[in-house]
Amino acid sequence: MNTKASYLTLLKNQLMQIDEREFDFASWKNATILLTTTCFGANSPQVAALDKIDYNYSSWALRDESGTTDPVKRECKTTLSTIIKEFEIKLESDANDISLNNDSQLDFVWLPFEDELTGASLKKLKSILTQANVSSDEVEAFLKDLPNQTLVDIIRNTLLSKEFKQWINK
Repeated sequence: MNTKASYLTLLKNQLMQIDEREFDFASWKNATILLTTTCFGANSPQVAALDKIDYNYSSWALRDESGTTDPVKRECKTTLSTIIKEFEIKLESDANDISLNNDSQLDFVWLPFEDELTGASLKKLKSILTQANVSSDEVEAFLKDLPNQTLVDIIRNTLLSKEFKQWINK
C-alpha cells in the first residue's frame, strides 16, 4: 500500500472514531489536523475547517439536555467526510498526472533535436518517425545527412540532461 493510500485509511479511521462512546474531541481534533496537514499542507482550507470546529455549548450538561445529537460530532463527521472525498479526488488526480508525466518523461530525448536542428530538418525527422512503417534505413539516412557536430551535440545534450541522469541512476 502506498503512503497516500495509508493516509486515506488513517483519515477514514478518524471518521469512525467520532462514533465511539469514549470519543475525545481534543485528541481527535489534534490527530486529524496533523493528518490533514500532511495530506493538504499546513495552510490548506481543510486544516482551517477542522481548526474552526469547537464546542458551541458552554457545558456538557447543557448539551446533553438539548436532546439533539451532538452538533460538534455532526460537524466533525461532515467536515472530515468532505476532506476524505477531496483527498480521494486528489489521489485520483495525482494518478492521472503521473500518467501524463510519464509521456513527458521522454521530452529529454526530443528536446536536443529541437535545439540543434533547423525547423525544416526537425519537421522532416518528425514526418519520418511518425510514419506507420518507419524503416531504420530512412532514419539512418536522415542522421547521416546531418553534420557530425550536430549529432554529437544532440547525443551530448541527451546524455547530460537531468532526466537522463535520473533514469540511469534507477
